[in-house]
Amino acid sequence: MSTPRWLARAARACPGHAALRTPDGVTSYAELEREALALAARLVARGVEPGSRVAVVPDDARALVVLLHAAMAARATLVPLAPRLGAAELAPLLADTRPALIVAADSRHRALASAGAAAECVDPAALAHGRPSAGFEPAGKLEAAADHAILFTSGTSGRPRGVRLSHANQLASARASARRLGHPPHERWLLCMPAHHIGGLAIPLRCAIAGTTVVLHDGFDAGRVGRALERGEASLVSLVPTMLQRVLESGALRARPPRLRAILLGGGPLPETLRETCVERGLPLAPTYGLTEAASQLATLLPDELRRAPGSAGRALPGTELRVVRPDGVEAGPGEAGEILARGPQVMRGYLDPAASARALAGGWLHTGDIGTLDAEGYLRVLERREDLIVSGGENVYPAEVEAALAAHPDVREAAVIGLPDELWGQRVHAVVAADPAVHLDLERLDAWLRERLAGFKRPRGYTRLDVLPRTASGKLQRAQLREQLTSRPPAGPTSRASERDR
Repeated sequence: MSTPRWLARAARACPGHAALRTPDGVTSYAELEREALALAARLVARGVEPGSRVAVVPDDARALVVLLHAAMAARATLVPLAPRLGAAELAPLLADTRPALIVAADSRHRALASAGAAAECVDPAALAHGRPSAGFEPAGKLEAAADHAILFTSGTSGRPRGVRLSHANQLASARASARRLGHPPHERWLLCMPAHHIGGLAIPLRCAIAGTTVVLHDGFDAGRVGRALERGEASLVSLVPTMLQRVLESGALRARPPRLRAILLGGGPLPETLRETCVERGLPLAPTYGLTEAASQLATLLPDELRRAPGSAGRALPGTELRVVRPDGVEAGPGEAGEILARGPQVMRGYLDPAASARALAGGWLHTGDIGTLDAEGYLRVLERREDLIVSGGENVYPAEVEAALAAHPDVREAAVIGLPDELWGQRVHAVVAADPAVHLDLERLDAWLRERLAGFKRPRGYTRLDVLPRTASGKLQRAQLREQLTSRPPAGPTSRASERDR
């Protein structure tokens, strides 16, 4: 099975329609297709073959969108890597994917070399001005079952997992979202999310499939986003709760802008106060539930359902099935909590790790690990996004990864990492460390030590020292007990809040 290459189809159907709007101007679909084909020919000249993987450490959102389409034209698989990761964090990702080429700014090449990058690293500017392949023939169609992209997430073990999303997954996700939300021909979708996350990457794909416009911001600026929405520059925007809160705090969106159809909100729990503010102002809030393994959305609550189903993430998208299963494997009744399972054509091909895929897709259902309920009308309520997962400012922080870094310090005997409530970020990372009584554990030095090993958003914002960590009789760490103890008292440590630079 195959599908037409989406950008090529849009360039034929609506060549003059705006594909991208940036501060530097408007790019039509015909122009974007020419740019993508030229870049694809240069990728091929650098040794990229059909089925090759092209890794990218994005610094420029527009360049990433062009590369996204160029990789498809070259029949390659895109592997976006978070730009804030250090060499130690990049090493396993590169080892798992073995890219044929890495596109990254010159300033990142040393870290990539330290991470064991075997492939050629090329600066985007050098690639854009390189020699094209004379015999390059762009893909007219895309193999539906072939990998479109590999995006990294983590399981509860903290080991990053590569999620294989096919062209069929992405197309099914786009169609299901459009059937739920609508996608009129003059849609303008504001992209200010990191494009290496599925929530950001999905936007240019969905717009290309529908032949509509991406309004592209290079990074998130709350005031700029608010002004753009108030001026009617976009009809749709995707945000996480922290981002929306900051847009409101900037003084914007006192009332619903006439052009704005929906604010898609995912990436973490929706605070009740934020929901109430949006309802009072008439803002078209559309809470969603999704994950990388499902190419983004699985359920979405429409704006006119906010009062009807408060606290819900909506109903399953068309063509998507959701179940809630109790720990004993029996399907939960209405309102009864259990693990959320999903099935549909947007669910991933699998992880790079076959064993992890077999567990996650057992019985033909995606086992999300998230806990939630379904009511009698099919409205989903997400109670917890995995037992130990911390969602801070829309970024997923996996305690096991941070705990491993802490435990590697010679003065730390054991460590536990939990998420504590935070007004700005939703949750903040907090570490509980245990050391021998005779050891003087300098928390300032410990924090400095972690700076060399973890991205800023993963580092603890507070520390607590205990003689021993609470465990069950079987030796299992009692995180719930730690959260309960620490929520009732202020954190200690060298830092209490992340700065923009740290994150």
